[in-house]
Amino acid sequence: MKIITRLFFFFYTLLIVCSSCQKVTFTPMTNFPEGDTVYLDMDLQNAVTEGIIIPTERQVKTGMFNFTFHFVGDAEKRYFYKIYYQNESYKFDESDSLASENFYGSWEEVNIGFKPIVEMGDITDSFRIVGNPRDEKIYYGADISQNVFNQENIEKIVEEIKNTPSWYKYIEKKAEDRQISIEKLMYLDATWILKERTNEGHFPNRWKRNPRTGVYSFMLVVCEEEALKTIPDYIQYIGLTSPDSEFVNPYSWFSKQKKRGIYVVKSPRVLKTRAVLTPQQGVFVDELTLPSNDYNIECSEGCGNSDSLYKYALFKQFFSSISKQYTLRNIPLVRDVVSDSNYYTLEEYFHNATLFDSTQLRYDYPVISNSPCKTVNLSPDKQYINIINPGNKDLSVPQKESTGVQSRVGFTYGKFRGKIKFPVMLNQENVWNGLTYAFWLIYQDHHDWNNRRVSKQGYIDKGDDSENPYYHPTRYYSEIDIEIVKAAPYWPDIYYWEKENPKPIKRDEMKNNEVVFACTNWDLACKDPKNFKAGINRIPYKNEVFQAIRWYDLYKALTIKTAISNDIFKEEFYYYEIEWKPNEIIWRIGSNPKNMKVVGYVNSQYSSIPNNQMLCIITQEYHYSEWWPPIVFEQGLIPYNQNDIKGRVYEIVIE
Repeated sequence: MKIITRLFFFFYTLLIVCSSCQKVTFTPMTNFPEGDTVYLDMDLQNAVTEGIIIPTERQVKTGMFNFTFHFVGDAEKRYFYKIYYQNESYKFDESDSLASENFYGSWEEVNIGFKPIVEMGDITDSFRIVGNPRDEKIYYGADISQNVFNQENIEKIVEEIKNTPSWYKYIEKKAEDRQISIEKLMYLDATWILKERTNEGHFPNRWKRNPRTGVYSFMLVVCEEEALKTIPDYIQYIGLTSPDSEFVNPYSWFSKQKKRGIYVVKSPRVLKTRAVLTPQQGVFVDELTLPSNDYNIECSEGCGNSDSLYKYALFKQFFSSISKQYTLRNIPLVRDVVSDSNYYTLEEYFHNATLFDSTQLRYDYPVISNSPCKTVNLSPDKQYINIINPGNKDLSVPQKESTGVQSRVGFTYGKFRGKIKFPVMLNQENVWNGLTYAFWLIYQDHHDWNNRRVSKQGYIDKGDDSENPYYHPTRYYSEIDIEIVKAAPYWPDIYYWEKENPKPIKRDEMKNNEVVFACTNWDLACKDPKNFKAGINRIPYKNEVFQAIRWYDLYKALTIKTAISNDIFKEEFYYYEIEWKPNEIIWRIGSNPKNMKVVGYVNSQYSSIPNNQMLCIITQEYHYSEWWPPIVFEQGLIPYNQNDIKGRVYEIVIE
């Protein structure tokens, strides 16, 4: 409401400057119920392949917002009009140099400029909000209305490899270097090529720049014919750029103009929209994301690779990228840490830590499922998605298998809130089950259309850990995390010194019922923020100060740790929230969306905030303890789970 009031008075002032504006009265969305705010959830039925459209024909018969305005001018003059809209919840101020990044639009046909007023009085027209409203060609690509993955397409590419001697020779060499079979590598190359081809073509992929959630305002501009000649083409036609090759936000341009004959009216009536991602449409298995051709999909009505799931499912199974930075060195024991009757005691943990010698330990890595839909599936009533870390019957082939799901509709900015039931993490003696739970956002695509804004000082590649990395002017990688793990809520001693960062009071972390809620923004070590530094950053937010660490100057992320009770996992479900704005990120948790607690905060003065399109992921993963110093429990000393460890994903709301 504060945003709405502030915007109303801003444009009210603009109207006073131009007294002739009293001739215009403007009402948007006249085919929706009356009131200052129209509440309308996004229709996501075809959002995966077509992008988000507001409204759709499923919501209103015409699939359009009607608007009316009343105008009476000089009968001897010709007049023209145009409507604009802008997302007000996630924007830069109109005076900001980055205001062109705001999500604004007009009629979706960008070759339509100002329309003539044929007859003065009451004028009625319509519009709708669509993705890529400036019709930028960078967001074009292939028609993805049909799934490109099928065995025939794979075999065609494999045959092409075999029939191209230089290509096949390259595959032989790469297979030898990576120590995998030629057949497997040809399959992986074929899937990579199929994925790449989805970004080639001249089809308008409006889903690559989806409408944002939140509040939308509507602005009507009426002008005299002579005044129209003074409005630049790039304002009349929002798909054009200025002489500086930049897009110019029409809200910004008109806010600075006081020319006679141009009448600007901002309606106090706004649209408020959100996206609700529910499991009802099932879980899709994207075979292009599988790391091997050795898999078996256990299809069911609610999970699989069918055409229907490809088109309509809002979630897909997520396959973690397995890091081999460390080795598990696991004790040879199958046992449930968390159990009502036979839980793993702290005494047993210490006893088994010295019981086995190096020849008895199992040297391996975490794994992901080769049976999609077995560890991720839809509940019988379609109210939630099961995510399962499968149990181990014995030590014949013991594994620590990670699991998760990912959304399939991308957004830039928003308040992402997951309704999730994670399993209890600590048992009665506070021993850790070895899992890290996460609710996180990740870049939607690695192609140029999804790059972050150009940086003055550049970004380091996520995978570049060299001492003298190259700083790129732009990168696609973005990630914002909530990770929950058994760890110490403070940092190693070397990061504390003197009065600025006094050492915290320590306790025995093995003997408390708390876990760490870690909030991370992966900024790729971009040094544009004026307060960029390594070590502990003290970031104020309202009445709190959050301590965010950057391990060293070249480290590509900033992380905050907050202690929370393991008891939250005993609830039927809990809410996890990332509010991602253009200039700040706020992390929250709570038992009720209306009563959330802030547990992390960062802004653009300390860390570069991403502006590309991201997807949401929920995971239960086995991480290395070395990632969370000071270490409390060793991952390798946690037994392989005997029974399935089950979590539930009920919904994700973006507002």
